Amino acid sequence: MLKQKLEVKLQNKLVLTVSLKQQLALLLLPKLELQETIKAELEENPFLEEIINIEPDYEPIKDLSKYYDEEEEKALSNRLAYKPSLTDILDFQIEIEFEGIEKDIAREIVGNIDEKGFLSVDIKEICERFKVSPLDVEKVRQKVMRLEPTSIGARDIKESLLVQYDELFGIDEISEDIINNSLDLICNINSLAEKYPDVPEDKLKEVICNIRSLKPYPAINYLDEPVRYIEPDVYVYDRGDRFEVVVNETQIPKLKLTTTYRKLISDKTLPEKTRKFLEEKLQKAMGIIKGIEQRRENLKKITQLLVDYQADFVRKGKEHLKPLILKDIAHQVGLHESTVSRIVSSKYVQLPTGILPLKAFFSTKLSSSSGDISTEKVKYMIAQLIENEDKRKPLSDQKIADILKSKGINVARRTVTKYREQLNIPDSRNRRMRK
Repeated sequence: MLKQKLEVKLQNKLVLTVSLKQQLALLLLPKLELQETIKAELEENPFLEEIINIEPDYEPIKDLSKYYDEEEEKALSNRLAYKPSLTDILDFQIEIEFEGIEKDIAREIVGNIDEKGFLSVDIKEICERFKVSPLDVEKVRQKVMRLEPTSIGARDIKESLLVQYDELFGIDEISEDIINNSLDLICNINSLAEKYPDVPEDKLKEVICNIRSLKPYPAINYLDEPVRYIEPDVYVYDRGDRFEVVVNETQIPKLKLTTTYRKLISDKTLPEKTRKFLEEKLQKAMGIIKGIEQRRENLKKITQLLVDYQADFVRKGKEHLKPLILKDIAHQVGLHESTVSRIVSSKYVQLPTGILPLKAFFSTKLSSSSGDISTEKVKYMIAQLIENEDKRKPLSDQKIADILKSKGINVARRTVTKYREQLNIPDSRNRRMRK
């Protein structure tokens, strides 16, 4: 006979409050999206108030004039950013986040996603190609789905929404069940309320709002998206002996907490439902104010580390990029690698020489006789060798590998082939000049 007894246990558990969720969400937003999010929140959150009577902000864009010789250089065309393909964006992250055979499996997964971002092949096919178990492939796929854009490589829309929801809001039993079993009712709160009678109405509304904010397809932003103009999230000025980093917060409203509703919460006659609503709005407002400050501090700190370490890259060009991975920066700023990855994702920096994505400062490394060398520098050397070759007798990939080896850079022929293809350079047969 089983005996029943009560037991008290102490357990550590991370609880994401409304305030903390808001802080994490703002941390990841590019400048323009942050601007829109704050404006929308100002309209609906009674605890947020914009500070109007403040000194005019320093506008970094004005200080860039000394870097340009012609007036037309300041036109909108100067803000036209290179729009990398979805494959480019994912390949960059895979290079940083994966190692060994997992990197190959991750690339195979990404190479088999459809136009919506869903995995288009059976996992067994990938297993057969790499002679690994389904568990090994699934482990990699789960990590791939946490790259940007979130949920890439999901099997279907439900799995995509589950991963996005967990990443942004933290999945729970209610949201998971609604996504899995009641997506058809998402536009009808009355039907949902009937199906989930034990769930408070405000909780259902929150889940519905969260689900509606998600993307139906992981790759939706890359479906025939036109070239877009972007605004830098950070400005970097070369002061000769140092770099000055300024986070771009122009046209972002300055916020403070209003006191009117805070006093109302302390009113003991206030209905419990109203009190809970106001408390959640207060938590969200506090999260936004703290989130803006954290975003500014982390973005400035990370950018400062990047430009200081990659000073030659900033001043002299891509061939001077040194090896640098997320782990190096994460260790210095005291954040997790995945957090740093998401902070730099979709963020752009204005340098004296033009606009670059923050991710451009990272590069994996290869070994050479004189120490580690970045893969970007190796690519640059390959491009230079091909540019200066005898067009009647172009260099084969093996010959390029041999030349690099003579310079102390040990790189395999297949690696040269991969880098050459990434540079969109044809093979030696197609480069040969016909007589």
